[in-house]
Amino acid sequence: MIVALILCLTPAHAAEAFVPPTAVRTVSQDPTLPAKIAAAGTDVAKLLELAASCTNEDAAKLVYKRVVEVDPENEVAHKALRHQLYDGKWFESFTELSKYKRDEDTRMKAKGLARHKDEWVPLADIAFLNMGWVRDADQTFVHPAELARRKQIEEWQAAGYQFRPDDNSWIAPADNERWAALQWKCGDTWLDMAKADEYHSKLDHPWKVAGEHFVTETTCDWAGANIAHWHADRIQPDMVRLFGIAPKTKPRIVVLSSLDEYNKAAGNGTLAETEGYSSLHGAFFADAYFDASTPPEYLGCGVSYWDRKDPKLAVWGPYWVRWAAAQSYVDAIDPSWNAIGERMLAGPGSDNAAFGPRFWAEKRIPRWLRYGAAAYAERFLKDPEAAEGADPWALRTFAFGELKKNGGLRKLDDVFAFRLSLTDLPGSTRLYNEAGLVVSFLLDGAPGNKDLAQKHEAFLAALKSGSDDEMKAAATALQKSLVKSERDIKKYAGL
Repeated sequence: MIVALILCLTPAHAAEAFVPPTAVRTVSQDPTLPAKIAAAGTDVAKLLELAASCTNEDAAKLVYKRVVEVDPENEVAHKALRHQLYDGKWFESFTELSKYKRDEDTRMKAKGLARHKDEWVPLADIAFLNMGWVRDADQTFVHPAELARRKQIEEWQAAGYQFRPDDNSWIAPADNERWAALQWKCGDTWLDMAKADEYHSKLDHPWKVAGEHFVTETTCDWAGANIAHWHADRIQPDMVRLFGIAPKTKPRIVVLSSLDEYNKAAGNGTLAETEGYSSLHGAFFADAYFDASTPPEYLGCGVSYWDRKDPKLAVWGPYWVRWAAAQSYVDAIDPSWNAIGERMLAGPGSDNAAFGPRFWAEKRIPRWLRYGAAAYAERFLKDPEAAEGADPWALRTFAFGELKKNGGLRKLDDVFAFRLSLTDLPGSTRLYNEAGLVVSFLLDGAPGNKDLAQKHEAFLAALKSGSDDEMKAAATALQKSLVKSERDIKKYAGL
């Protein structure tokens, strides 16, 4: 019957009344539908009215397909057919749309662009947009909370407030007398030193002390906080020598007041890490440390502890503070914004096991050099506490002795591979210090090695403005130059 109807139509009407093979079942349910479609001709309004009157979904789809043939951009018909609109085009399936987007991504990437929601933006912007950052007056991306902090500071300054670096706070003119009396504002209450130390002994409101180069957050007493930030600031010149650039803002470090507090913070995720390396040392880098603001803010930083009440542990406090500060420094100049942005898009329940590898794979500075910088700051630099007339390199001499006692320097290729192990504390500690020795030789032990100096300069240039490929090549060349100097490195350390 259907075939007979179609054959009886003239050629002019056949195109208008064409019924796809898929309509056979539908037409059998409504034998008059092909005639109704033919009668509507190319009148889109009549066709849409016909589609709306259909009580059968398949029948309605048949009419909507005819609407699309007559009016290819008809939104009502496309939506009824569940087509997807993208880039000014309608796609009949998600598979077709996905392929188009993949091809488009490839084309746009070649132009240095990437997709963000429904826009194409520079690739370099993607991570910051994913994190919810915005541009400031200088068109630099910043976290919205940072903009709010800047605005608050401007208002305080206009009102005559003064900055108090001793606790990283702003003091109102009316409170100057309390400041002069060495009182401290803790929440909404002014307290004396003893009570303020007690208030700040909890990690949810630690002391915050602004040094020249670092901001130290600590649950130690105020006196300890100031000594800690002093030690952190001492590493700055050597880090600049090693990397050639300094962070644009002061990196943060966290210094906890006891081993028990340190273990709890690392273990329960308060100061989250992805690799468990807090158990290898008295300091670690909290690579998965985020706050709960909207949008979340990445707070990853070096963490250490300084138990000033335990004579056996207290002596190690300055070492671990410097190690943590170096980790914060290096991460500030070599961030992993893409991994962080992806983590923020995924939400707070994201798996650290997936985030950690992406975070570390994004780094441009080799891991051995990052940890070597921390080890150098810990025990190979000039002793910042050396008394007048004392050997300023006593810390380095001690470090050389420890290396000799624990097996010396393994092959440099193994040092560069930098395979830490949670089940090998002595081996991992030795690896920290071997990397520190290599950095010590690079900075202080080879003043006449022109090849090494040139490779180091090329590395600094690549770190400052080179591409990832240029950076990788420069790091490889630096490592090869160090391998050629392996015998000199051992001689330098007396190994």
